[in-house]
Amino acid sequence: MHLRLTAADKTDIGRQREQNEDSVYKRIESSEEGDRGLFVVADGMGGYEAGEVASRLAIETISKGLDNFFKPFSEQPTIKLSPITVDKTGKATPSDASARQKTRKLSETTLTTAAEAQLTAAIQQANEAILRYGKRDSSARGLGSTVTAVLIQNDQAYIANVGDSRTYLLRNNKLAPVTRDHSLVARLVEQKQIAPDDIYTHPQRNYIYRSLGARHKLVEVDIFQETLLPGDTFLLCSDGLWEMVRHHDLLRALSEQTSPQKICDRLIDMANESGGEDNISAIVVHVSAH
Repeated sequence: MHLRLTAADKTDIGRQREQNEDSVYKRIESSEEGDRGLFVVADGMGGYEAGEVASRLAIETISKGLDNFFKPFSEQPTIKLSPITVDKTGKATPSDASARQKTRKLSETTLTTAAEAQLTAAIQQANEAILRYGKRDSSARGLGSTVTAVLIQNDQAYIANVGDSRTYLLRNNKLAPVTRDHSLVARLVEQKQIAPDDIYTHPQRNYIYRSLGARHKLVEVDIFQETLLPGDTFLLCSDGLWEMVRHHDLLRALSEQTSPQKICDRLIDMANESGGEDNISAIVVHVSAH
């Protein structure tokens, strides 16, 4: 069964920050084999402008690292990803040597199996790109970013996260987070030391123990897989959204029979109406029968 993807995104500075350190990315390619898509939300950190650079580097590196994923199956290369170099401005580009690299075709089955490896490797490359930038610019040393990403091929979705940006799945009127936060408060909830609702007010709710960059030479990437059904909806968001808009309100907004863009607009408005304490980003992806 071939599925169709429809998506929209929006990011907003919020009401209490001086700049927006979030970055978002979406890409959908349609073919006879079905739609393929890549969706990424990154939430940067590290002081004035450094967080903005980190999230942008994460988006650029991941999207370029997965560019081959969108080629027709007959042109698909091996799962080896192109090395990424970062220039003095922080812009990520594939190296010349990788552009000349020869490739061989892979079967559709192998490509599907390789998707998790491709996604993980692209995020690892983003971590390396952020670290390299921090080493060159002493004022940005320690910069970092969270990331959550969804890579979709036909009816298979591969969901990744590092940090506390989240991906949710709405299915059959039930909304559940697919990802797990790499934060102190999430760990305290798992250990039943605090109640789930305490994460919104805990004094250390912004402490995360896993991120891209931030001097982490190696980063562990959580990967989840979902088999998609017509009617599914994904929400990718930064903590500036889910901390401001509680679960039942997210469900209500996502359940509205309207376009992904109108849902994104509504979610951003709701977060700002609740205080807009942080930058706010959302990507909404609708899945339908082709």
